[in-house]
Amino acid sequence: MSVAGSASDAGANGEHEVFVGRRSESERLTAYVDKVRGGEAWLAVVEGEAGIGKSALIRRVVSSLEDFTVLWAVGDPSETDLPGGVLSQLVRRVDRDLAARFPLLARPDAAGVSPHALGGQLLLLLGALQESGGGVAVVVDDAHWADPLSSQVLGFVVRRLWADRVLVLMATRTDGGQGVEALERLVRSVDRAARVEIGGLGQDEVDQLARRLLAVRVTPELVTRLHGYTKGHPLYVRTVLAEVPLQVLGDESARRWPVHQSLRAGIGAVLGRLPADSVALVEALAVLDGRFPLVGVARVAGVDDAVRALEPALAAGLVRWWPEDSVGPVALVHGLQRDAVYAGIGPERRRALHTSAAEVVGSGAAWAHRVAAATSDDPVLAADLERSANVEALAGRNALAATRLLWASSLSDDRVERERRLLTACAQWLLTLQPWAAVRLRAQVEECAEGTLRSCVLGVMDLLEGRLAVAEDRLTEAWQEALADPDASWVALLAGTFLTVITIRQCRGARTADIAGKTLAIGDLDAGTSDFIRAVLATGRMWDQGPGAALLDVAHLPVEADRASNDQLATLATRGVMHLFLGRLAAARADLLTVAHRDRLGAGSKLSHLSSSLLAVVEYLAGDWNASESAADRALAIAAAHDHVLGDAATWFAAVCVQAGRGHWEAAQESVEALERINRMLGDPPAERVYAGLAGAVLAQARGDHAAMMRSLAPLVEPVTGAEDGGGNGDDRVRLRFKPLWLWQQSLLVEALTGTGRLAAAAWALDDFWRGYDGSGYLRLVGARLGGRLAEAQGRPREALAIYARALGGKTDGTDGPDAAGSPVGTGGLGDADGDAPLFRAMLEHGYGRLLVATRTGSRREAARWFKSAHDRFDALRAEPFLRRCGTDLAAMGLTAPAHARQHVLALTERELSVAHLIAGGMTNQEAATELYVTQKTVEYHLSHIYAKLGITSRRHLAQALRSPQP
Repeated sequence: MSVAGSASDAGANGEHEVFVGRRSESERLTAYVDKVRGGEAWLAVVEGEAGIGKSALIRRVVSSLEDFTVLWAVGDPSETDLPGGVLSQLVRRVDRDLAARFPLLARPDAAGVSPHALGGQLLLLLGALQESGGGVAVVVDDAHWADPLSSQVLGFVVRRLWADRVLVLMATRTDGGQGVEALERLVRSVDRAARVEIGGLGQDEVDQLARRLLAVRVTPELVTRLHGYTKGHPLYVRTVLAEVPLQVLGDESARRWPVHQSLRAGIGAVLGRLPADSVALVEALAVLDGRFPLVGVARVAGVDDAVRALEPALAAGLVRWWPEDSVGPVALVHGLQRDAVYAGIGPERRRALHTSAAEVVGSGAAWAHRVAAATSDDPVLAADLERSANVEALAGRNALAATRLLWASSLSDDRVERERRLLTACAQWLLTLQPWAAVRLRAQVEECAEGTLRSCVLGVMDLLEGRLAVAEDRLTEAWQEALADPDASWVALLAGTFLTVITIRQCRGARTADIAGKTLAIGDLDAGTSDFIRAVLATGRMWDQGPGAALLDVAHLPVEADRASNDQLATLATRGVMHLFLGRLAAARADLLTVAHRDRLGAGSKLSHLSSSLLAVVEYLAGDWNASESAADRALAIAAAHDHVLGDAATWFAAVCVQAGRGHWEAAQESVEALERINRMLGDPPAERVYAGLAGAVLAQARGDHAAMMRSLAPLVEPVTGAEDGGGNGDDRVRLRFKPLWLWQQSLLVEALTGTGRLAAAAWALDDFWRGYDGSGYLRLVGARLGGRLAEAQGRPREALAIYARALGGKTDGTDGPDAAGSPVGTGGLGDADGDAPLFRAMLEHGYGRLLVATRTGSRREAARWFKSAHDRFDALRAEPFLRRCGTDLAAMGLTAPAHARQHVLALTERELSVAHLIAGGMTNQEAATELYVTQKTVEYHLSHIYAKLGITSRRHLAQALRSPQP
């Protein structure tokens, strides 16, 4: 076993440890180890109350992993606001040259880097550690105290371990609060995950523990009494045996032992029998609360002979020592012991110890000791803390800044300063989008004097808790007041930014653009924040006036996406969304791919989540459905790494597209239901409503169910009044209510209206579609198909034939004419990259061939040509529902559908296809792993299966094996 991370003591901790029992729990964990050795990654969460033996059990299991590399970290309650603290422990003692290959992990500060970017590099590191053939154990003790960023990274990684020899072991208290809830969600979301619960030792196990600790045989009566007294709690058993003399333990006439039936009181009694220097040493360790060199602990304790003072503490089972380490570090054995010792230290002694500790520990930890040493208001220290907090905030360590501001508030002697620092601390916590730390202070915030900052903080709390109407009122009040106060510009920025979150979700574009514009005018913003506000402004304009008009708001960007700076990623992602909405797929793909690539490198785009989701939509429309599935899978993993659902709707919609197109009905329905749950959770905001309606309509379109399409679109439309449609013609005309993906919504609406026989309304909606279309991109194909279908339904088949022929570059009267949008089209149809949308071209070809047969126009051979072309395109996409309908129509002509040219490829799983296409495109294994957010081991595993299924032996033949038949 090789050990890395903060706990190279993984084995040393347990080397002299008395361990008994836990047979069933050990066997369960050993079974998971065996599964990992067999190539299955597993997550095991060990749960139990404090001191029950979770860490000892894990150390016992890990000590047997001779063929594993072990990464070890321990959660610390004093470091829950240190971004990436647990993550840095895991990689701290990895070979330096190896760690240097993953620069995001090697950085001393993880603040500002997205969890999935860090997770991607941790996955690559885990893959590299498996190259020797052994497994990897990632151990996180006291996981409930892990900092939020590390928890998000580990959650992302666990969900992306596909085919790895990796065991993730986490120990958590059953009363660990938010941390336990997050772990429970993680276990539920992972296929290979288990919870191992630990309770008190059995009576036989207490007997074994007592014999080993006392080195004498104990009577059955004593064991029964000891078990009943301690309920089998191992730490309490140890405390009783250490405190009560053997002759007293064996005195059956004593009704009770002279020890309180309380673990804390028992530990205090053990401490009371130690020599004064030993007590001082133990108290210093309780104040330091960690593992420190013995000489430093002695300096804090004021002890001259550290080794002599250490001996009794070791014998009492209170202290652990690592003499093999060059600095001889020591620590208290258990956190419960630390709590008991610390509680017993008097105020003056505690103050002196904290003052001494501040001089021994690092500068960051010294702040906590300086605060703990203060016994009254200290305005000088409060000011120092605030200055330190400002430095941390500028570096992106908002949670750390919040903690120091809260300390500064508690030390302030002036009420105004105290409340200002409290409110600012809450604001810093809220910026992390981890609201619970601030929400627990809500009562204190509400007691503060009325003011702009108070309104802002309460407004953001309301927003994160789902009270949108109240949040908007408070944030609007704070924003307007702060804009008028030059000294409150940062409050205006905070209030304005969160206010636009509300207005964007409600598709109130003009209001969003107004707020963003005035917030941007504050000036003196850093480049990244300024770009984000610009992106919000452009999004508001897009929701209000459409993507064409909003392109002017991102005109500052370079034309070539890869020339944009990292401070321009928010507006670049927004431009990509605009191109998508306009149907310009090549341009959208270039912008969104650049954002995704930079994000993987750690650029930290604020819109990376949305970019990944909509990139999947672009790939779907462009016909690379394997890339779309892969991008949607990554987007779902990124979404799962966050503790909120804002922005998740686009992700689930992206997943629906290919699931529906390939006839994976159960998966598609589950994604639609996930969208509905998000809508209910957020109060059905318009943006989420659009994605839910589109998802249901796309699923119904794949099923060929026009009535269901109309039902899914119903929440997105409203009736057109008589005045608006020129006096009304008695039909039930409807129009769309919201701008996001307007042209896609409109195309589905036209199809649904036509398919349900509402032809006048469909004609009116189709005219509306052409009015909103700028003539570029794949949507020409869509519009032509809609126009042809409507003409068919209206009894104008020859006009429909002409529309189809012009759009496809066919000939009906010996000449080529303009397409349905009035744009010239050559014999090749839509020749630009954006127009080559295989699904929609195939649907158009299928419709044309069917109508040629129905009207007996042209030759049978001509109709068969269009049918077979459509069939080949559907086959290449593996669009099974569309393929079946096309095959049925071919059979009706008396023709046999072409054999699947890609049957061998159909045998590949979705994950294998994702790997295969990246490798066939020329990527190395590591490049493919980076792209997919998996390990190199996973890529190698899938490649071996791909080669076997395709009957090839190397990547040189892979591209040829995957090549789709050309229609």
